[in-house]
Amino acid sequence: MKKEDGLSIIALIIIIVILVVVAVIAYNKIFGQDGIVDQYTEIDTEYNKDEIVDKMNLLVKEKYIFDTKYATENNLNIEEIYTTENLLKYLLDEGYIEELKDVNDNVVKDQYYINANNINGDLATNVINENGSDSNGTKVFKIKKIEDKFMIYFVDKYGEETELGELVVKPEI
Repeated sequence: MKKEDGLSIIALIIIIVILVVVAVIAYNKIFGQDGIVDQYTEIDTEYNKDEIVDKMNLLVKEKYIFDTKYATENNLNIEEIYTTENLLKYLLDEGYIEELKDVNDNVVKDQYYINANNINGDLATNVINENGSDSNGTKVFKIKKIEDKFMIYFVDKYGEETELGELVVKPEI
């Protein structure tokens, strides 16, 4: 009887050890580096990178169509109504973009953060503070004027910028 009790305790300890090892392996596969959660987040961000350029250009095109219709109805010249300055003011007023500020809270000329939550709640960004990320280092999107073009960039949590495409300020309809 004592032999059987001893073997039962040893078998129970072995089973517990095996279960702990399996649990640790499963946890690492799901939440560890390059785990399922990390891969899902990376895929979601890649999707958002492609979508943000399309969404911003769609907003610009909608504004251009609206202004063209208004100019036609009122016998006005579209170049007087639809300007780059008016477009940026519209995007700022509607909350689609925000002025970019440096660490001293000075406005950076011709650079803007994109408020992806105002464009589409599915896009990856939240409230943005001065250093270009929210409190947990979330990656953000921004617009930067390069010569005569407005380019859209993805900025990761380390401040590295990746060019995504151009904001087409004068769309063709």
